[in-house]
Amino acid sequence: MKIGEAIKQLRLERGATQEDVALEAGTNAGNLSRIERCQQQPALELVEKIAAALGMTVADLYAHAATQQPKTTKNKVKLKNGDEANSNAALLFRRGFQQLTPENKRLAVEFVKLLNRTQSGK
Repeated sequence: MKIGEAIKQLRLERGATQEDVALEAGTNAGNLSRIERCQQQPALELVEKIAAALGMTVADLYAHAATQQPKTTKNKVKLKNGDEANSNAALLFRRGFQQLTPENKRLAVEFVKLLNRTQSGK
């Protein structure tokens, strides 16, 4: 996996926007977008700042990129409209969940369990 792809993957896992990471790294979102799409190689100084914005070291960032499978067009799956909407909702849910306190995270998990039980009629 290329460094730009790794940056994007890690940013999304953390629920951060391009604007969030770019601002913290001292660049703009357009520049970060070009890096994530592998259209531009970042200077080492910027990689250090991006890694810090993602809460990791440069070594960890490059290690992540080295251990991930490269993205290919063969692996892409077209989503149906509903699946894409569900994917977006799940991403928003994850972002919100990450910002909760540990106690509220526990409550959210219990609430989801309750919803699943009532939905299946148990």
